[in-house]
Amino acid sequence: MSRSAARAWPRTALRAGIPLLTIAALAGCGMIPPEPKSVAAESVWNLYNIVFAMGVVVFLGVEGFIVYSVFRYRRRDDRLPPQTHGNTIVEIIWTAIPTVIVLILFVLSVATLSTVEATSDPEDGGIDIEVNGFQWQWQFRYLDDDGNPDNDVSVTGQPATPPVMVVPVGEPVRLTLMSRDVIHSFFVPQFLIKRDLIPVPEGEPINTMEFTVTEPGTYGGQCAEFCGQLHADMTFTVQAVTRAEYDTWLADAKAGRTPRPSASAGGEVLELVADQVAFDKLELQAAADQPFTLRFTNAEALPHNVVILDANNEEVFRTDDLTGPNATGDFAVPALPAGEYTYYCTFHPVPDMTGTLTVE
Repeated sequence: MSRSAARAWPRTALRAGIPLLTIAALAGCGMIPPEPKSVAAESVWNLYNIVFAMGVVVFLGVEGFIVYSVFRYRRRDDRLPPQTHGNTIVEIIWTAIPTVIVLILFVLSVATLSTVEATSDPEDGGIDIEVNGFQWQWQFRYLDDDGNPDNDVSVTGQPATPPVMVVPVGEPVRLTLMSRDVIHSFFVPQFLIKRDLIPVPEGEPINTMEFTVTEPGTYGGQCAEFCGQLHADMTFTVQAVTRAEYDTWLADAKAGRTPRPSASAGGEVLELVADQVAFDKLELQAAADQPFTLRFTNAEALPHNVVILDANNEEVFRTDDLTGPNATGDFAVPALPAGEYTYYCTFHPVPDMTGTLTVE
């Protein structure tokens, strides 16, 4: 190899290596899990961060030594460098370091798994739900303290209206996972765990799952096991609310009324109706620096909501998702400074479901 070729090789390697490392780093950023919203998810998130940090240290260490060796011991002529046969200290080091890393990861993984698999005593509170998966939707049946259907309170998804599982915040939610046909999988990304629904013969053990949501909110879920032609449409939503809101929802469901969360802010009441994939008003007005109540009605059997954005397209308010027909909720909107705001439906962000809120 000529000296000019030897000098050109490191430059070529750097030109090729830097873009590859950049692509790898960007790809790694896409693998970061979402922010955890359940007790078990927090444990999984912490373990992920530890494993990721250790992986970064190992990667930098190994690649650092490789790069150092390439430049320090690169070939300059045909003479062989001094040959070393065996080094006890080095061999002990490169055996001990991976062993310690594996032991640490083993202990942390067992501790995390114990948190994920932990189960609560029904007598200590919480709710029980039977989850039935079928091609290609979900059914959520709420159970009473004896494990029986609670006044037939159930939510079944339709192709155009995925089901909503309403649960209380801060309490264990125990799921019994059943499938009517093929293997499905219950997965909520922000809970960082999933569990399969397997069709098993009667009398055989059935998969269960438990989680405790830490923050109120609406969390999207999906089937994470390819189950057929319409697998992509097999979605659902978990709506976490306070215990008082959950009790109200359950009472409405038992009475045959359309369950709806309500929270009045008092003051001015602005009414908005969604029907035929359109709002009845595309312009609303409210007083500046004064809270008001948004009375939102969904008149059709499609999910709708209302999100308010400021001039910087930052979300300042969001209603709960309502699925009709004729589902109504009063939602407390905090005081907003003077200005123009945009409101729209995240399910159907079309012109007829996008309006202007003027606050003055």
